[in-house]
Amino acid sequence: MKPKTTATEDTHQLAEAVLAGERRALAKALSLLESTRPDDLPLQQQLLQLFYPRSGNSWRIGITGAPGAGKSTFIEALGTEAASAGRRIAVLSIDPAGAQSGGSILGDKLRMPTLANHPNAFIRPSSNRGSGSALSLRLRECIIACEAAGYDTIIVETVGAGQSDTAIAEVTDMVILAMLPNAGDEVQGIKRGVIELADLLVVTKCDLDPDAANRTATQLRSALMLIPRRFPDWSPVVISVSSVRGDGIPHVWKLCTQFFSPSRAETIEQNRRQQRLLWLDRAVLEHVYAATREHTNRSTQMHELRSAVESGRLPPPIAAAELFALSIASKG
Repeated sequence: MKPKTTATEDTHQLAEAVLAGERRALAKALSLLESTRPDDLPLQQQLLQLFYPRSGNSWRIGITGAPGAGKSTFIEALGTEAASAGRRIAVLSIDPAGAQSGGSILGDKLRMPTLANHPNAFIRPSSNRGSGSALSLRLRECIIACEAAGYDTIIVETVGAGQSDTAIAEVTDMVILAMLPNAGDEVQGIKRGVIELADLLVVTKCDLDPDAANRTATQLRSALMLIPRRFPDWSPVVISVSSVRGDGIPHVWKLCTQFFSPSRAETIEQNRRQQRLLWLDRAVLEHVYAATREHTNRSTQMHELRSAVESGRLPPPIAAAELFALSIASKG
């Protein structure tokens, strides 16, 4: 009888298949990396350890904007342009989860039929699992897996939370903000938010109302004059596009190639250094939270504190401090 393989051996075989460029293996690896089961944590760490040396060589592009701004159609047009130019494209599209069920539509493959069937493209829809974030909880790990699989251009599409959607700048190099052509009032009210982090602002659907698109583009250029640059060697650009007709898409891709030119390599690396430190902080908080729950869930103090918070007798920050103290005491 053939001996049964261990979970570690299965993980190594899966990693080898991903590194060899097998698409089905990549999809399986991403599912494992996105798992929230505690039992899968060691396997996730093994995969990440195997993928990490083969990562970091891609262009990471984040695309955000309000719902209805045409992000998926724009990504299909831009991704097809890039794939046709020889780039290998991985699209990680984040969909909102239902508040009650945690479910998600995950319909981006249906909205990107041309790109989904391109041999140089891989599309992976994911859920934010009701976290309230515009990103998935394991997005950074998924980016690394796609890079290890040989994809040299990673496009991340956020849920589309609007101006508060700033987390995209923590995981990508270039941020593209999609705006509707009738967003004049919204532009007038912009003070802070994702526009401060946008490296390229795209006014979509310009074929529907060219005059409105031109007005919005003009207002955006004026707004950018009042906002400090995110990078000293890059000035944000505003461009109008029609993703359906392809108008402006080659220009957008040309701007992307300029953003990732060799002369800007050090700037991009400096930004990634800061991102890695932010990732470390988030990971530490996640482990502290998990350890605190593990050591306090079974205690009567935990139930008493939860009851006090639920009834309004104790503020949550004070209860959290007590729970953390209980966790430290139990380890001592």
